[in-house]
Amino acid sequence: MLAYAAVRAHALAGLLVALGALGGVLLLAVLLRGLEELLAWALAVLALVYVVSVVVDTSRVDDAAPLVATALLLCGELAAWSLDARWRIAAEGSLVRRRAVALTGLALGGLTASALVIASAATRPGRGLAWTTLGAAAAVGVIGIAVAALRRST
Repeated sequence: MLAYAAVRAHALAGLLVALGALGGVLLLAVLLRGLEELLAWALAVLALVYVVSVVVDTSRVDDAAPLVATALLLCGELAAWSLDARWRIAAEGSLVRRRAVALTGLALGGLTASALVIASAATRPGRGLAWTTLGAAAAVGVIGIAVAALRRST
């Protein structure tokens, strides 16, 4: 994500790399030292890097926004999960599986919803909006089937 933001807004690449490094150091402190109060700040700094790159390059709708949002969501959730695993009481296997399925569903659902919004924003009115909506609905259906299959297998 950092490289993408730096390439997208090459005029501010140095600043973006420095901010991204700060976010990375904060996330590393969260994971290594268990400083959970820094997790929100780490994610905020990493999100800021992306937002600055989007604001600087305002030429078009960014097609990668759903992927960046999903990456940030997974980064925060997996870091929080890592912090939870530090407790001396081990979670049951079924709870871990349920949490993994829920996180997968949340990530896929968020990715689908945000992709639908980006696709709708990028489509000019009268030029295939119905097909875009139909395609997004089909993608949601496929993800729903995949989540249902995952739930049955666990």
